[in-house]
Amino acid sequence: MICLDDMGAAAQLLLSHLNNKPPEIAVVFGSGLAGNPSAMQVDLTLSLSQLPGFPEAAVSGHDAAISVGTLHGRRVLFFHGRYHFYEGYSAWQVTAQVRLAAAIGCSKILLTNAAGGINSSMATGDFMLVSDHLNLTGHNPLRGRSERQFVDLSNLYCNHYYQKLCDELAPLSVRLHAGVLAWMPGPSYESPAEINFLQRAGADAVSMSTIPEAIVACLYNMDVSALSLIANPAAGRGTKKLDHKDVLTTGSVSLKSFHLILERILLLWS
Repeated sequence: MICLDDMGAAAQLLLSHLNNKPPEIAVVFGSGLAGNPSAMQVDLTLSLSQLPGFPEAAVSGHDAAISVGTLHGRRVLFFHGRYHFYEGYSAWQVTAQVRLAAAIGCSKILLTNAAGGINSSMATGDFMLVSDHLNLTGHNPLRGRSERQFVDLSNLYCNHYYQKLCDELAPLSVRLHAGVLAWMPGPSYESPAEINFLQRAGADAVSMSTIPEAIVACLYNMDVSALSLIANPAAGRGTKKLDHKDVLTTGSVSLKSFHLILERILLLWS
């Protein structure tokens, strides 16, 4: 049965693989961004479907796998891909990786995604550290759950290291912005009118993931950071037809830059 609900059995099995020594930081990879940095010493790799209640991945660019290891002295857990609301999962179910990370004792989580660029200063291949979000879907992962609380999202995203990160990336020609991420449910891309609305509401980029995961991470008192790859101009902002294949291509081309950012976040995020 595919439930993506109770993490007890999955957490117990994963901890047994880790000799009851959980990593400090978990990272969820977005579309096209999966892949271990070359500097990582990998100790464990397994398919998420080997854990109770986790299905196989169904979206191209998401492998539904786990790797655990050491990167620049920090123990990390990588989730190669995620589940999505548009696949038919609930807003609670798509947070399964976050809840699993919390259940095994991770105290920090970095959520990554491929996003459409709304802010005209952002070009395809740039990255954006999320400073805040807009959830206009009408869905909240805590709705109807026994775990529900009135969670304070005032200071949800950790980005205190943003300027230092920019300074370190500048000589490497990696463009990093900070901005507001909007969550839209998908699977269709947004219309130009919707993008215009999101821009007026204050969004700099739009994605079909991440925000429900961030809310649940906050519920479990995890420190949260989020990073978006600007994979394409949002609807009405470019001349090409929007295509998921292009998103994956941008992810592949940007993977080296992504790993540079990832490694520096791990070093700077204290």
